[in-house]
Amino acid sequence: METELVVDWLKVVWGRRRGGLRKRRNMLVLDAFRGHLTEPVKKQVKAMNGDLVIIPGGMTSQLQVLDVVVNKPFKDHLDQGSFKRYTEWLLAGNHALTPSGKIQKPAVHRLCEWILQAWADVSPESIVNGFKKCCISNAIDGSEDDVMWEEAEPGDAQPENVSDESDDSESGPSDAEDAAQ
Repeated sequence: METELVVDWLKVVWGRRRGGLRKRRNMLVLDAFRGHLTEPVKKQVKAMNGDLVIIPGGMTSQLQVLDVVVNKPFKDHLDQGSFKRYTEWLLAGNHALTPSGKIQKPAVHRLCEWILQAWADVSPESIVNGFKKCCISNAIDGSEDDVMWEEAEPGDAQPENVSDESDDSESGPSDAEDAAQ
């Protein structure tokens, strides 16, 4: 991903979301990847009546909704569900064979069905709660400001404790800190 691709994504994807064509005021939250911090990207977001919010390096596991409440449950459902579905598919028999006599891989459409099912297993409520936990869509009166620090209830999605893949920081200020100055 580089600047040109980010600008293209803004035009083709972000600009066509609900409300995008009417240029309603919006907020786009991105990580501190260098390609997100360039002048062409900032200009495009501004031209689309948007505010660009950059998550500082090392903070996406706490402030980015996908990392906080979506990725881990999705991956868990995908891993567990796909293994179960693959086993059921394998046991169902009547599979096409390769020239060497091995069972052919499942068809792409079947793999897509398994992925769609894993996504369907991620509840919309967990996504809404993720926006609150990341303090992106909390009540304006401040009544939900402490949600970020609350412990998850049993059965709720847990934050994904992985290193921040987009953290390009070395010692010294991050790109996000440079951009903010």
